Amino acid sequence: MPWGQPQDQHQDQHRDQRDAAADLTRAGVSQPEFMLAERGTEQDLDRLAASGYAFDLKVDGIRALVRVSPAASSDPAVVMTSRNGLDLTTRFPELVESLVGLADVSLVLDAEIAVPDSMGLPSWPLTQRRTAQKAASVALVRDLPARLYVFDVLEVSRTATTGEPFVRRRGMLEDLAMGWSGRLGPTVCATDPWVLWELVRDHSLEGVVAKRQNSPYRPGRSRDWVKIKATQTLSCLVGGVEWSGAAGTSELRSLQLFLVDPSGRLVAVGNASAGVSAGMRRQLRAGLRHPPLIVEVEYAEVTEAGVLRHPVVRAVRTDVDVLGASTDQLPAARR
Repeated sequence: MPWGQPQDQHQDQHRDQRDAAADLTRAGVSQPEFMLAERGTEQDLDRLAASGYAFDLKVDGIRALVRVSPAASSDPAVVMTSRNGLDLTTRFPELVESLVGLADVSLVLDAEIAVPDSMGLPSWPLTQRRTAQKAASVALVRDLPARLYVFDVLEVSRTATTGEPFVRRRGMLEDLAMGWSGRLGPTVCATDPWVLWELVRDHSLEGVVAKRQNSPYRPGRSRDWVKIKATQTLSCLVGGVEWSGAAGTSELRSLQLFLVDPSGRLVAVGNASAGVSAGMRRQLRAGLRHPPLIVEVEYAEVTEAGVLRHPVVRAVRTDVDVLGASTDQLPAARR
């Protein structure tokens, strides 16, 4: 069970999954089998490009298999299913509305559902607020409208396209998307990884997925797809510590992280786990005895609330003073 998750909530999630699976079975819809990516690093980009990979912008949202049926079909008009078998259809009615009547043929699409932020960029914290509700209210759809970012076409007119190479499936997707509007669209794709990587860095996006251009769509994990996440770093001031037991004598549990704004005010940016190496723990303890303690923190993004997502302590920075732990390090939109 995830840490801190109430037992009844955990049981409710399992019940939701069982009910969703039963509903899909009754509707004659099979459980989705997704193609999954191996992990890579930024250092792999040039090698992968030279090996015939294309690069998809990675959207930080909810992976969904989307089935669209024409009006004349007896099948449900739209079914959206998550990786763990949850039926997402009722949670995103605005997407259903956009998908209904999308084509006069059946389609199966692989996509990510995400809620864009005020800059139009996919936001995981906003998306989480939508997924917390089994059915979306009118107000929720109005305030947090979702978008469907499609990156693959698995079936057209009940004919599987999974055996086709990725480059051909991508061409099919772009042809289909010419008739789309509103909340639907293909992901950004390029053969030059650095074009996308610059976009990722400039806008603090999640990363890219490298896809071998001649590869079919194979359910399960494959080296034909390589996920490369971008991470950012900050120098943060440690302003507090949580111990696993008695303060100062037990193990460090987490560090409370702060930045300093231009007026000198401390700005809390979240907590980072202190689950690091023994050597790092010794350095942290020494720094706590002789403050200020500045640490280098790697993180995925800064939420709209100004909190670091997935912060990880990477190093103790004895070469950085308090003024170096400034809010100027944050993306301009999050300061």
